[in-house]
Amino acid sequence: MVSHSQDFLDGVCTNIMHLNQRKKLIVYKGNYSTYVRTKEENEIQQATQYKKQQQEIKDIKQFIASCGTFSNMVKQAQSRQKQLDKMYERGLIQPIEREHLVKLDFPTCQKLPPPVCAFKQVNFAYDGNKEALLLHDMEFGVDMESRIVLVGPNGAGKSTLLKLIVGELTPTTGEIQKHGKLNIARYNQHSEELLDMNDTPLEFMMKQFPIPKLEPTEWRKKLGRYGVSGKTQTRQIGTLSDGQRTQLVFCWLAQKNPHMLLFDEPTNHLDMESIDGLAKAINKFQGGMVLVSHDFRLLQQTAREIWIVDRGRVTIWPSDIAAYKKSLIDNFKEFDPTVA
Repeated sequence: MVSHSQDFLDGVCTNIMHLNQRKKLIVYKGNYSTYVRTKEENEIQQATQYKKQQQEIKDIKQFIASCGTFSNMVKQAQSRQKQLDKMYERGLIQPIEREHLVKLDFPTCQKLPPPVCAFKQVNFAYDGNKEALLLHDMEFGVDMESRIVLVGPNGAGKSTLLKLIVGELTPTTGEIQKHGKLNIARYNQHSEELLDMNDTPLEFMMKQFPIPKLEPTEWRKKLGRYGVSGKTQTRQIGTLSDGQRTQLVFCWLAQKNPHMLLFDEPTNHLDMESIDGLAKAINKFQGGMVLVSHDFRLLQQTAREIWIVDRGRVTIWPSDIAAYKKSLIDNFKEFDPTVA
């Protein structure tokens, strides 16, 4: 399988195959966490050996150079040269090549006084039927300090709640009050559909934000901060990977200068490095954030508040995400005692 879910890989995998920067496939025994630990230990050892070998090569070259043309030193110099030639024939130890780090960056924003978004006895049903509410009795606020993760079963209403916050849906009853200057940026699983596949990332951003007019070099810098760099900036969006398109959408969202970020499953197409980059960007962001995700790698790094959306209600989980995960496992064990 190919997966970017660390939690899933830890639970099922017995071998990890890593395709490195040199296009070489390296096999590791164990799950993902074991792979990370083993890879780090191997790299420490390789870095030590590389440093030692490079110093040895430097010493040999200096000795050969110091011999000059002195007859009594020529044989020693030739012997050292043969030693050096054999090292090259066997192949030198390579320096460590670090994986590409993705550094996302959401811009600073104006502080708005709380509550920036308040739900007042909000109830919602898609068909407007008050007798068949999907969500009911919602009474809470989201502020610029909020780092909220929505968890719960599929179909319980997590994405619906985000749509209510952004204003795509209106309450069946109740009221949602927002600060007059509140600017919200939302990512969902269909956000890539706004991209013009015939444009390049550079062309797309310049068309989307013609004012203020920025030079291509400025847009290149902005795109580069979201992992869209080099030749990728001038390739047609239709030829980019799903992960690269997601990073382009993040760049597009950031240019809206939001006070609040809403994310609905943002990691579906992201690799591990991009997930870590997104987590760091969220933690640095000065505005509010509401996140729907099944990726515990992202949840563990960003969740300050955990809200459970289930059976029509929104309730606050009293502990951290690790405790919530344990509660899910315990619930599975009640139905199936064979669950590890």
